[in-house]
Amino acid sequence: MITIIVAFLVCLGILIFIHEFGHFIVAKAIGIKVEKFSLGFGPKIPGLGFKKGDTEYMVSALPLGGYVKMAGENPDEELEGKPFEFYSRTPWERMQVVFSGPMMNLILAAVLMSTVFFLGKKIPLYLTMPPTIEWIEQESPAEEAGFQIGDKIISINNQKIADWEELQTQIASNAGAELQINVERNKKIITLTATPNEVGAMGLGSLGIQHPIPPSIGSITGNPAKKAGLEAGDLIVSINGIPVHHWFDMAQLIQEHPEKQITLTIQRGEDQFPIEIVPALDPETKKGLIGITQPVGETIVMKYGLLAATQKGFAETIKLTKLTFEFLFKLIQGKTSPKSLGGPIMIAQIAGASAKSGLTDFLYFMAFLSLQLGILNLFPIPVLDGGHLLFFIIEMIAGKPMSIRKREIAQQIGFSILILLMVYVFYNDIMRFFVH
Repeated sequence: MITIIVAFLVCLGILIFIHEFGHFIVAKAIGIKVEKFSLGFGPKIPGLGFKKGDTEYMVSALPLGGYVKMAGENPDEELEGKPFEFYSRTPWERMQVVFSGPMMNLILAAVLMSTVFFLGKKIPLYLTMPPTIEWIEQESPAEEAGFQIGDKIISINNQKIADWEELQTQIASNAGAELQINVERNKKIITLTATPNEVGAMGLGSLGIQHPIPPSIGSITGNPAKKAGLEAGDLIVSINGIPVHHWFDMAQLIQEHPEKQITLTIQRGEDQFPIEIVPALDPETKKGLIGITQPVGETIVMKYGLLAATQKGFAETIKLTKLTFEFLFKLIQGKTSPKSLGGPIMIAQIAGASAKSGLTDFLYFMAFLSLQLGILNLFPIPVLDGGHLLFFIIEMIAGKPMSIRKREIAQQIGFSILILLMVYVFYNDIMRFFVH
């Protein structure tokens, strides 16, 4: 729990600081007076602040935000016409100040991504392998669409798929969306149509296909396996004389025989021999279990030189930006599940998990979150930076600022939209917590 809290505060604190620093540095550069620069909202924490020049720097009580207070930034306050006042500057100058916050988050995302690839990112080896199907779940979208073991996926909706990482990303982000999938089968290209099911608390897409996973034992966790003499590293060759080549084939056969004796043919080193075992009944699923886990898959470290890491980092940022907008468009169209939206609880959980996993995983998550923060803030919703940009664009076109009354109405609508969104993501967070 301490790791989760610390990781959450560090991650959010850095992202907020960078965002507000963007507003701050451009305002200063243009000549706008910055009165306050706060990390967090609410009352100032005594002892955590100082004043330098015209600006008071402080840390406030609520860490879920931050702000920069500039002179003359409220359109309803009486201006003196001084050049250091925000609303005394041209709409274009104000747009630069507002846009700089989200832009700093986007830049930070690219820098952190580049750092990750420079330091080295550990990933499962199979993610770099060609996306050849090695297992298909019964009654899954893949089986219903006519996929076969051995099919190599070439493209999805005319977008080339090079490896399992790209394949999983496309499937996971397209729950409920019909996909045109080109596969190579017996040296011929055929097109299949499939719609990923929505699975899990996050509503991610699944076709019911798997990469190669050998039916070997990673560890022993239950009495049936212990009593039968199974060991970590054993390879299960067949069950009741039926050959198995994939972990899920093996698991399915075991699950079909609760409290019934089965015969496992085991390969241990150079020896091959039978073992009799009775799977225990899982009271929840009514399936058979013997108490074994999957083997830990082989991993590799993707590490690059400075120039290559920078190129890779910016390319990854662009790819994630594209995927984010694709997801948002599908969300608006109702073609994908909103269950994957998350709030502070999910952010804290993922931040804690990534921090425990290692520095590069934590930096990657921080980069991803910074990217989302930058994109979200550019939405043309009043009270967000994008909403202010929209007001300034309207002002430039009309030749005069919007009336205070119209601004107030727009901001009330925007605030209501954000409140509804926050309620929904908190609901998602709570449901995930109880589901798991």
